[in-house]
Amino acid sequence: MNEKAKQSSSFNLSIFWHNFVRVFSRLFWIPLLLCVLMASYRIRMGKQNYVPYYETFAVYRVSAQQSGSMDINNLGFRLDSNAALTLANNYPYVMSSDYAKSLMLSTYSTDKLPSNVYCRAEATLLIFISRGSTPERAHDGLLMATDVFPKAGEEILGTFRLDMFEEGPMPTQPANYLSLVRPVIKWGLYGIIAGLSVILLFAYLRKTVHNSEDLRELLNIPCLGLLPQVRFKARSKGDKTVLLTNAHLNEGYIEAVRSIRFQLLKELENQPAKVIMINSTSPGEGKTTISANLALALAEQGNRVILVDCDLRKQSLKDLFGITTPTDGLVELIAGKVTDLDAVLSPVEGSTLRLVCGDKIAQQPLNFLASPRMKDIMKELRDRADYVIVDTAPSGLLSDAASISQWIDGVIFVVRQDYVSRTAILDSASSLNSMDIRFLGCILNQTIHSTSASGYGYTGRKGYGYGYGYGYGYGYGYGKSKYGSKYGEKDAESTTHYQK
Repeated sequence: MNEKAKQSSSFNLSIFWHNFVRVFSRLFWIPLLLCVLMASYRIRMGKQNYVPYYETFAVYRVSAQQSGSMDINNLGFRLDSNAALTLANNYPYVMSSDYAKSLMLSTYSTDKLPSNVYCRAEATLLIFISRGSTPERAHDGLLMATDVFPKAGEEILGTFRLDMFEEGPMPTQPANYLSLVRPVIKWGLYGIIAGLSVILLFAYLRKTVHNSEDLRELLNIPCLGLLPQVRFKARSKGDKTVLLTNAHLNEGYIEAVRSIRFQLLKELENQPAKVIMINSTSPGEGKTTISANLALALAEQGNRVILVDCDLRKQSLKDLFGITTPTDGLVELIAGKVTDLDAVLSPVEGSTLRLVCGDKIAQQPLNFLASPRMKDIMKELRDRADYVIVDTAPSGLLSDAASISQWIDGVIFVVRQDYVSRTAILDSASSLNSMDIRFLGCILNQTIHSTSASGYGYTGRKGYGYGYGYGYGYGYGYGKSKYGSKYGEKDAESTTHYQK
């Protein structure tokens, strides 16, 4: 029991790390932005709070003379050092005395120094340091202090002698040079930490489906299988379609499709179904590719299979199968422009699979799908095939699938791993369930080994993965203004592909 708990904990950590990497790849700009903002704030505050000051100095050599108050008996080095230390320690007391103030007032017409002057002793040297807000004030304050202190000190402390040793020049630059490198780096790190904390929070709150157990818990329907993520080499010039007919497709993916076919046929033994709809929550989850491969897998056994592109907003099967010649499809059949079903059935070379896929899209697809003509078409398809696979628009965004629910026998629900939120998946499945559609099972698509509980995430040879340049564009409108009159025209090839 403890080992099982440890494995579960380790797996959860792996999922959390996967979520973090996924979120970081999209929100990496947050730590960078906070770093820049906080560093800029620190620079601004540093400049606002910066008050420059100027320093100058004067160095005097101290010579002690015989004095009752200082008890000096000779002029030795030790006595000179002691005298310098005594003068430095008593400097504040001397300069704040009434005698010193009267001297300043009589000589300079003020009893206060224009700068902050302090004194320290080093051996036999007495160092005066003046710090002022301007070079002039620092210099004037030093002159006043070195003029008044010897006179007042001799009166208060006794006899001593100060000989000029060195005098600093008029300052030209502030003594407190503004350096913001360390505080800016510090505050920049604070921004990065804050940004990473936000990403960690998003990763923790990210609730998607990672494995078959998550899928079963969420939908409470059997999982027919997992399809691994497949990658084609970016520089490869061969066929990059994720179809069983592609000789470059790795064996792991092919066997996974055949395993799903086996599970589906086993499920159909108890509750037969002839017309099967493939659906998903959102675009990009791979339902079109799965529809095509499942149809091909059923046809491998000699079954008469018809694959229908029922997504009248975006006809994509032609593009997937590489058909470039103009064809009529479901839109023409429903509109009555074509009456012979055989005229729209496109054969797939080397297979018993036939396609119903056209070029035109419907401006009002719901009216087409709900028309009486659609019922007659579905009946004809039943008579001509052992299995009819229907690829529909995502139910999470559109109600097209619900419009044809009365003419299908069951639905296979496709979920892409770590792609759509659990809430959206549940809402989409619930909308289908409300139409009394029988769920034959679900498929977890594009799985990777690190987050798949079953450990099933075969990616084939090194450097491989999969996808198929796919983007629905739902939410942007449909028709010629956005997509043109045909969907058979392929976009420019890119090195990254996503399944349809």
